Amino acid sequence: MRGGMWTTGCLAGVVVLGASGCVSLSEHKRVKSANRTLEAEKQALNQELFDERSVTDNLRTRIQSLEREGNANAELLSNLRGENDLLDEMRRMAQSSLEDMQKRQLFTDLGVPKLPQPLDTELKRFAEAYPDAVIYDAARGTVKWKGDLLFPLGSAEVNSASMAALRSFTDVLQSQAAADFEAIVVGHTDHKPIQRPETRQKHPTNWHLSAHRAIAVGEILQRNGYSADRVGVMGCSEYRPIADNASEGGQSQNRRVEIYLVPRGSIVTTSLAAVQLTRKEAPGGAVLAAPQP
Repeated sequence: MRGGMWTTGCLAGVVVLGASGCVSLSEHKRVKSANRTLEAEKQALNQELFDERSVTDNLRTRIQSLEREGNANAELLSNLRGENDLLDEMRRMAQSSLEDMQKRQLFTDLGVPKLPQPLDTELKRFAEAYPDAVIYDAARGTVKWKGDLLFPLGSAEVNSASMAALRSFTDVLQSQAAADFEAIVVGHTDHKPIQRPETRQKHPTNWHLSAHRAIAVGEILQRNGYSADRVGVMGCSEYRPIADNASEGGQSQNRRVEIYLVPRGSIVTTSLAAVQLTRKEAPGGAVLAAPQP
């Protein structure tokens, strides 16, 4: 009996243990499934965090780029203001130089001494040889070059077609008839502002363009053998028109280069101002100066 009872008890215990084992396995599966869910959520959160950090890094990089761009723009604005101030100074000096010359009757129409007869004759002969390119004003001792023939629009590169006339003009300047005279080259533009970015890189304003054109002509005279210490250059921009800018014909007339023949020594009075501006590395403008050979 006792043996039978012990066997029955053992069987009951096995049944109880078996039942307990089934409950634990189910719970284990549930917990394992919950862990997998949590792990997936964790990975999703990590990916979201990574994405947010990438966005933050991109924004930080963009902010730094904008800050650098802002600093560059501020520096550019400062440089442009400084250049504008310098151009204003150059314009005032040029105006003063012109007024001084007018007092000495170099550029005025009233009381200007006429050029000597031999030089006047040479210049008239030259103008007759190139009637489509130049106009000789005997009353003012001026040879006026039509800018549209000398330069392409917006350029300070002298057209190759004008080289022959410039060489012939240099021959006149080097003649015995012009031995006591020197040349002042004055550039002029129409009223249209510089538009094309590639042109503005070389000639930011009409001041620059007019001065650069005068310099270009002065350099051609030098390359043809005319002495650099007998050449001065000036840029007057759009502010001394000879025709109405309302029409294309008037604009064409205003785009010109004038060469004044004046007694030797007339340019010397402005040389100190030119040297001071050269030391400031002036980009160009309305100033009398001898072009560097």
